[in-house]
Amino acid sequence: MLAPIIAEAIGAAAALSENEDPLWSSTSTASTDPVLRLTTSTYESTVFHSGKNGMVMFYQSWCGHCIRFKPVWDELAMMADPSIFIARVDCGASADNKICRSSQITTYPTLRYFVDRTEHEYNDSLSIHKLREFVDSTLATPCNPLLDANTCSERAMKYSKRWLDKDATKIVGEMERLGKMMESSSVTAESRRWMVQRRDLLRLIHDNQNAAKKEL
Repeated sequence: MLAPIIAEAIGAAAALSENEDPLWSSTSTASTDPVLRLTTSTYESTVFHSGKNGMVMFYQSWCGHCIRFKPVWDELAMMADPSIFIARVDCGASADNKICRSSQITTYPTLRYFVDRTEHEYNDSLSIHKLREFVDSTLATPCNPLLDANTCSERAMKYSKRWLDKDATKIVGEMERLGKMMESSSVTAESRRWMVQRRDLLRLIHDNQNAAKKEL
């Protein structure tokens, strides 16, 4: 009696993973999802040929550990420096399962990180604090217009120049404004990443101004 029930449950889980991907799509659209979903057509171009370092989460939509970990992964993606990618691969989707097989994924979630087109397994803490610390220290190449303009996009450089001569009060006010804007659920993933970068640039300028005052 159990065999038909088990078979039906497995079939239902497979159908959900294939058609709905409830782990993410139930709460966000492609434009607001902070995590980049990779498929067979985008995986290699992103992790090996984008010129960026990054991390990938391999998951199954029915996996309880994956569902509980989802908010952490979302937050990491929202706060990550624009110089890196934070992505996911649905190992339950038949079209993309070949990625998981070739990467020898056997447990969920599995995190892999990529540095200079080389794949590594991440085995450290899954807390948001440790993940952000790892991403910032190991993967990111943050824009620093005060030290090396080559680390910044033209857009970031133009923004920085607008704020270099502003006083501390205005800079702090703008950082607070950006922080409130980032809390909105209607902000697209791309807009949120730009807000994060602007806030980081302002913090850098503000810290530099404070350091200069102390030297006087």
